[in-house]
Amino acid sequence: MNTKVSLSNITEFLHNSLILAAIAGLLANTALAHGEIAQAPVIKVGDQWKFEQTDRRSGVKEPIIVQRITAVSPTQIEGLENEERFVWTPELNLLESPLITVTGEAKRLAFPLEIGKKWEYQYNFTNKAKAAKGRWKLDATITAYEKVNVPAGEYDAFKIEYTGFWHNDTKGKSGRLKITSWYAPTARTIVRSEFEDGLSDFIKVLIETQPTP
Repeated sequence: MNTKVSLSNITEFLHNSLILAAIAGLLANTALAHGEIAQAPVIKVGDQWKFEQTDRRSGVKEPIIVQRITAVSPTQIEGLENEERFVWTPELNLLESPLITVTGEAKRLAFPLEIGKKWEYQYNFTNKAKAAKGRWKLDATITAYEKVNVPAGEYDAFKIEYTGFWHNDTKGKSGRLKITSWYAPTARTIVRSEFEDGLSDFIKVLIETQPTP
């Protein structure tokens, strides 16, 4: 009698285990299918990020880049980059930097972010110092949600790959662009970016973040 009960219990245990395994697999597939989704972040006055940019050909590091938010409105975000003014859209896309002004849509980020999302964008810009004009046209694809390590720490980030063309209208030159960026929702910024245009080849990484409480 005890043997029969034992076998019965084992059979029931195995049956329940198979059911639980099937449910776990279904949940895992559902989570994978849905994936991670990131909405546009909440940016506050006083938020600050520090970046380091390195020329991958020569190994030369440029001066540290410090970005600090000074004003936030429903239509734009303003701040200082190494104490010179910049302007972003609410989606953190560039309207004006210390070096250039933008016309069109420099849509480097297109919220909500999720794996598989694609978009394209193009914009014109004017170099403030040289009065030179140019254009960028890019296709963007979010290819992964993965961990990335930078000096500021380890982050879960969306990997975004961009391919396209640049045009220097002043000099009548053009070439191909390839950019790979990792946007981390918890850092509320692109924490790593690799850029190559045939003339420049650099990497930019987050080294410190100071969010406003």
